Amino acid sequence: MYRRVLGWVLAIAATAVVAINQRDIGIARDEVVYLDAGDRYAAWWRGLLTFRHDASEASITGTFGGPNGDRNNPEHPPLMKTLFGTSKWLLHDKVRVFGELTAARFPSAAMHGALVWTAYAMVLEAWGLAEAVLAALLLVCLPRALFYAGLACLDAAVMTLWFATIWTYWRGLDRRGSWQAGVVFGLALATKHTALLLPFALVVHYLALGPPHGRWRDLVLHRWRLVVSMAVLAPLTFAAVWPWMWFDPIHHVRDWLAFHENHVQYNYEYLGRNWNAPPFPWHVALVTTLLTLPVATLVAACIGAGVWIAHGERDRRRPALLLALSAGASIGPFLLGGTPIYGAEKHWMPVLPTICVAAAVGIVWAARQASRYFEDRVPVTERLAIGLVGAAVVGAAAVETAIAQPYALTSYNALAGGAPGGADLGMNRQFWGVAARGILPRLALEAPTHGTRPVYSHDASPAWGLYMKYGLVPASLPDSGHEQEGVDSSQLAIVVHELHFNRHDYMIWKAYGTVQPIDVLRADGVPIVSLYRRPR
Repeated sequence: MYRRVLGWVLAIAATAVVAINQRDIGIARDEVVYLDAGDRYAAWWRGLLTFRHDASEASITGTFGGPNGDRNNPEHPPLMKTLFGTSKWLLHDKVRVFGELTAARFPSAAMHGALVWTAYAMVLEAWGLAEAVLAALLLVCLPRALFYAGLACLDAAVMTLWFATIWTYWRGLDRRGSWQAGVVFGLALATKHTALLLPFALVVHYLALGPPHGRWRDLVLHRWRLVVSMAVLAPLTFAAVWPWMWFDPIHHVRDWLAFHENHVQYNYEYLGRNWNAPPFPWHVALVTTLLTLPVATLVAACIGAGVWIAHGERDRRRPALLLALSAGASIGPFLLGGTPIYGAEKHWMPVLPTICVAAAVGIVWAARQASRYFEDRVPVTERLAIGLVGAAVVGAAAVETAIAQPYALTSYNALAGGAPGGADLGMNRQFWGVAARGILPRLALEAPTHGTRPVYSHDASPAWGLYMKYGLVPASLPDSGHEQEGVDSSQLAIVVHELHFNRHDYMIWKAYGTVQPIDVLRADGVPIVSLYRRPR
């Protein structure tokens, strides 16, 4: 009983850590779209449940449909956006538990707590209590995952539902709750299209287990409930959650997938070069992952992977193989050179649970070896050794994670030389314009008491209206517009530093007649946002 309670304690603690951490994180461009759409999605469902409107094609199209790129955001499934809107309506509009932004972001925090719980549950059954606790703690102590988990976006949530599908499928192999696997996978599909990669791992694992009793004709029949769940309940759940699929589903699915097959290529700095068109270097995902995860976690994961390879698996359901296949399905497409890389690690986040579980296994193995080595010299029990080694690895990861916030996208690990080393290597230091929030207090000091002083808000422009709504930007500092026209009509200007944004500094220098910013926001000494003021 206490083991189950411990899992819930870890999950609740993880949710609280994310909810607290997100308070200092700026508003991402994608959040602006998702929050707007989520408000309308949630209102539509409330209207349907209270019989204020019907589920007609016109009603659904007006809320969920339309062309890709429209404010209805039909290019992404609605599950998390609906939860954002519902949470904001309930936890802010109705009972005022949180501020508006925190209330909207809370489902993402809860999802991260759910990830910790499912990882704990699976590892507890497959390896043991010590490994389960360590895996859960290491999942919380990931600098960039903690950052993404606090946003009203889709990437951290799909990592949770991806892993939850892995867990429910794995349990279903023993005929326990087989129906759950299909429902959870359907929810993953209703979160983000990247969940479509998961069946590659599940099918290979299912075939690798082989037929029961050596009879291949029994391969499907032996676990037919699980097969039916994944093949039938998953698409039904996906369609039930997304009203846009309630009519003309073939056409709408085709449009949805076509959008991502031909997704625009945004700019991304990697090893000193700006990339915005394929072919991309095949090693982007591997190098970026190696330079952004805590080094102690990486070392422990390498040991854990070695243990899996050397000692095999005691569970006939082969959980280590399943986790390895899951990681491969997540990160594999980014090794092909044509998959968009602009979002970096957020696009292959489902690889992270595998790394953390492997690290937990590695920690326990190393601690046991150490206790045996010292047993004749120092009276160190196995439990004490696990506690000491685990505390060292988790502590190192926790320190690195805490230091990285709230500018985790600028942080790099010790292999890179920290944030300064990442900058020297020419690694990307920003994305989505979120860092602009850190310069807002200094910007507010420039607000006039009468009239307005237009601001060239650069990459923070999509979020400027929300910053003003939440009181982070005074009403006397309106956005001046885009590109050169916005610079020319501004009195203040910010630049969020990325390699392809260098031209914005030049535009401001020319228009303002000065190259001197009045303030520079830095993360560990690395410039990430500059603030300029037009000379009087």
